[in-house]
Amino acid sequence: MECKDKDRNYYAKQIAQQACAIVRQNGYEPISPVLAWMDIYSELERERVMKNCEELLRVCSYYYRYTCKWSDKSEGMAQEAAWAKEYGLSELRFSLFE
Repeated sequence: MECKDKDRNYYAKQIAQQACAIVRQNGYEPISPVLAWMDIYSELERERVMKNCEELLRVCSYYYRYTCKWSDKSEGMAQEAAWAKEYGLSELRFSLFE
């Protein structure tokens, strides 16, 4: 699936919803920064969004990194994973292939 800039938000939401569904199916309660803040902040406020993500991770016990075509290229996801590791959060894995 190729993604044009105007479609990016649509695809990001679809991916976030899929990830949240997987988390719920495995007995956890998901919180998605994409779903929480995408329509609240603009791309110009990325620094504020990342600060929000860090604050959220500080009160979590675990995190889930949904692997998709774009996840390895996402600077935001990489930063969130680094924070999660720094704060000692357990990474949820639901597949033998993750």
